[in-house]
Amino acid sequence: MHKLYILFAFLGCMFALVLHMPLAWCANGVIEKYGFEKVDASGTLWEGHFWNLRDIGNVHIKLDIKNYLENNLPLSFKTISPSMTISGDASQTQLKNINFVGQLSKLPSRDGRLQGLKGEVKINFDEFRWEDQVCISSSGDFSTNFLMKNAIKWNWVGPLLSGQITCDNGEIVSRLIGEEDNQTITADIRLSLNGNYSLKVQVETLDPYADLVLPLFGFEKVGSDYKLSEQGTWL
Repeated sequence: MHKLYILFAFLGCMFALVLHMPLAWCANGVIEKYGFEKVDASGTLWEGHFWNLRDIGNVHIKLDIKNYLENNLPLSFKTISPSMTISGDASQTQLKNINFVGQLSKLPSRDGRLQGLKGEVKINFDEFRWEDQVCISSSGDFSTNFLMKNAIKWNWVGPLLSGQITCDNGEIVSRLIGEEDNQTITADIRLSLNGNYSLKVQVETLDPYADLVLPLFGFEKVGSDYKLSEQGTWL
């Protein structure tokens, strides 16, 4: 009986340790795996905060084992910073109910052409699954109003761009389309999870001021339309 008491006491201590395990004990190994430097963390493994993650800001996380046992995504999270907010549910290979809103002027970007531009980028994922850097399935939408928000700067206004996000041949694919005032803009975007991207944009417009703006972003005039085709790395 005495040994049984010791066993129960030991199991109770282990349960308490797991239940109250500080997030900081295991946080930095995971964070550094994804290219972040050492960060401050508070709370427990089951519910806590990361503070001042580069480009992302502060992150609140909650881990629910019950969801995992019921075959739902176990991790919910929400971030907030001056540049973006992101919330949703996640596992190691799946995202659900993702809502992203970013301020274009503050988002981290290697592309100098985007610096100082106003507008929002909105991305919503109902579901996104991947495996070994391959996009398996995706259901979501993407929109941005930056062509509308920079009208004073450019003396030319473009339409709201929006479209669906899907997977094709292992890549994330989206076709954004905007139509307004006798203008049509189509942008085809392909992103691979290893960091590469390709972009093809076609602008059909009769606005003469577009001829002053679009060449600054690398567009070439082909007949009465403007076209841009490029590829590179987005990570």
